[in-house]
Amino acid sequence: MDSLYTELDDLERIVDGHEEPKNLSYPLLRLVTENFSTERKFDEGGCSQLFKGILRNAIIAVKMLAQRTTMDDKMFHREVRYSMMAEHKNIVRFLGYCSHTEEKAIKFNGKIIVAQIRERLLCFEYLSNGSLEKYITDELRGLDWHSRFQIIKGICDGLLYLHKEKDIIHMDIKPANVLFDNCMVPKIIDFGLSRSTEETQTTDVFCSM
Repeated sequence: MDSLYTELDDLERIVDGHEEPKNLSYPLLRLVTENFSTERKFDEGGCSQLFKGILRNAIIAVKMLAQRTTMDDKMFHREVRYSMMAEHKNIVRFLGYCSHTEEKAIKFNGKIIVAQIRERLLCFEYLSNGSLEKYITDELRGLDWHSRFQIIKGICDGLLYLHKEKDIIHMDIKPANVLFDNCMVPKIIDFGLSRSTEETQTTDVFCSM
């Protein structure tokens, strides 16, 4: 248990900016989410569930990928790699990742089999104002023009940073992948489909042959 609280200290230092994002243990993420309880779940999609992780110095978002998800190892590793590379005010801050596999004896077709249960998780800063999907309305009912302009500019700044400074093409920009902080600053998330400009150029060459 002492080692678990040491890991918690490390995670809190990552949140404070004193350490870089890194591999986090499954027991640690289970601890901060109260074993991924229903009370801590704040969003759910077809491929993932999102839980609040409560630390002493912050709240974090823990994204649990569905076990049936089509995301393969290459996509998961790509999302981790690009998330760790991207540090910008218009990119959701990445805190760490976890890939955990354990064996469990389960009953299947009347027989007991030992199956591998795999969990893959990603940790980010927690943003309380939801995604752009929530704010897409006409101007009379929603945000004023100045706010809309700042959101558009922030998204463009984030994409320009990824493309020009990190050679990353996001490939999946949509309202659900733009989140807002308390000051309504837009932040881009979800790098599972991203490509480097080099990969994209190589693909274009093969497609044109």
